[in-house]
Amino acid sequence: MNTDFLWVEEYRPKTIDDCILPTSLKTLFKSFIKKGELSNLLFSGTPGIGKTTVAKALCEELNCDWIMINGSEEGGIDVLRNKIKNFASTVSLSGGKKVVILDEADYLNPQSTQPALRGFIEEFHANCRFILTCNFKNRIIEPLHSRFSTIDFKIANKDKPVLASKLFAKVGIILKEQTIPFDESVVAELINKHFPDYRRILNELQ
Repeated sequence: MNTDFLWVEEYRPKTIDDCILPTSLKTLFKSFIKKGELSNLLFSGTPGIGKTTVAKALCEELNCDWIMINGSEEGGIDVLRNKIKNFASTVSLSGGKKVVILDEADYLNPQSTQPALRGFIEEFHANCRFILTCNFKNRIIEPLHSRFSTIDFKIANKDKPVLASKLFAKVGIILKEQTIPFDESVVAELINKHFPDYRRILNELQ
């Protein structure tokens, strides 16, 4: 058993197909890939539900150059501006589009950083798209909302059993790969307890 890496990262889905999502969301994201186009997107939903994973998978499948900035750790205007400017002002190496994934954007200061971000989005719109993720979309200021298409990561009650059983199957594969014997009822109990926080479930298992 290799404990050097985090399972959450090691087993993070690389494609939209591999993501455990409701059919409606999966269909929507696959339509973006088919069109080869991305608008500015705001992903909203509870922690661990897959917002960041989907953002990364979209960028990879669309062959975009992308950077990830964490709003709770790097939320200062200067850091944001410098990072975004340095990234957005250079030509894409792959010839693809450029995307800034701004994780935990609801941690950005609504009085200073969020209004400044609006300016960056306009300044770099010609060659850069933004994907914001947040747990609480009501903490994102209205002028940003109006520049983004909001996608809610919600799981309807009718979808929960199907998605939980897919997660159960995936967890079984991970545990077998790590040669860890397991009791199915214990794994099922853990999934029921923390679903749909995929990150929490994998971390607890590890």
